[in-house]
Amino acid sequence: MRQGSLLKQADGKALAYISDVCTQCAEHATQWKIETERLAELTALTDVAQKAYEANRNRSLRNHITTVAKDNALRELKHLFSLFTSYLIGNTAVPDEALAAMNIRPRIRPARFPLPVPVETPLLSVRIQHGEIAVYAARSDHGQPAGGVQHKPYHGFKLRWRFEDEEPWRIEISTRLRHILYFDAEDEGRRIILSIAWVNPRLQEGPWSNSISQVIA
Repeated sequence: MRQGSLLKQADGKALAYISDVCTQCAEHATQWKIETERLAELTALTDVAQKAYEANRNRSLRNHITTVAKDNALRELKHLFSLFTSYLIGNTAVPDEALAAMNIRPRIRPARFPLPVPVETPLLSVRIQHGEIAVYAARSDHGQPAGGVQHKPYHGFKLRWRFEDEEPWRIEISTRLRHILYFDAEDEGRRIILSIAWVNPRLQEGPWSNSISQVIA
């Protein structure tokens, strides 16, 4: 879990995380060439926030004043901690491995490579309702389709469909795993042909599924 997520946890866990970073920096202060004043300021403010947190934990003594004091101390501490971690990142004497061990963001973010052209053929299924046809895409090794494809190696899927008595294909893009086609009353009884293909964010398509023929109800 990264620094940002840890600081958004419950107050006690956020304090424990910051305190642990202080301890690590104190143990390696000479090796990492950490400025004494910076670390002392962060440690002192951590102690203040910890005491305010402990005072507010006591239900018999908790009141508006203790709550405000705790919130203000934590807010000030998190702001200073953010500045301190930026200092650690800029201090090249602190190894990259140490930053990772302390859950501090890396100096260099991993390169993001564009998704390749899909090579997998999607599974196509449809569900017919009055005046509409719901088109579903799924991966052959992932069972039933879910709500979106953000966590999958695809941007979405391309749907091509046409009326049986017409030639041109109609193309639609969906970034989810379901797409609904709506039809007018005069289309009832007409047959459509459709198939789908995965696409990457550049809308480059993979292999097309087998075509399905359906009558509009």
